[in-house]
Amino acid sequence: MTGHIRKYHHGDLRAALLAEAAVMITHGGVASVTLRAISQRLGVSRAAPYRHFPNKTALLVAVAAAGFQRLEARLQSIDAGAPRSGINRFRRMGEEYVRFALENPAHYRLMYGKEALTREDVPELRGVGDALLALLVDVIRAHHRSGGIKRGNPEAQAYVAWSAVHGLASLVIEGQINAASDVDELIRQTTRTLLDGLRVRRRGE
Repeated sequence: MTGHIRKYHHGDLRAALLAEAAVMITHGGVASVTLRAISQRLGVSRAAPYRHFPNKTALLVAVAAAGFQRLEARLQSIDAGAPRSGINRFRRMGEEYVRFALENPAHYRLMYGKEALTREDVPELRGVGDALLALLVDVIRAHHRSGGIKRGNPEAQAYVAWSAVHGLASLVIEGQINAASDVDELIRQTTRTLLDGLRVRRRGE
């Protein structure tokens, strides 16, 4: 893939740069990304990428920010219009988080993986990252009010939930899970186990 040249003719060059950077990260890691290499792969002048990104760091920040925005939109769309306290929504948020990571490994590596950018140093990323955590905390608080999840520190519970799905996503992305494993079943089992530990037990269960 490293020698592949993808001719770019018309349209949104910024979007093409982001997409090509993601492809390069997926196959060669962050170290493989340079504005010069991307310009060659897209068949544009060396100066063209600099009209959108002053340097490699700015490009990587934009790729990560796009990932955060896409993940937030995906989680927000789950059971749109349904009560936030519905336990099914919480389960599906966990499942969709892992599936997003597996479908977008380059974005995920920059967001939360081994090549993640330091969000504290980048206000743009800090804001979108905090928004995702706030969404999860908000849903957990709704579960507290409805009695679906045990009362506790909602931020601590959010970190526990996040750790579970992040761990599975990272293990699969980095090839640490047996390739013959049923990943969909692992995703379902992870969220079921997580919910079993957090939800309020009803009499007779």
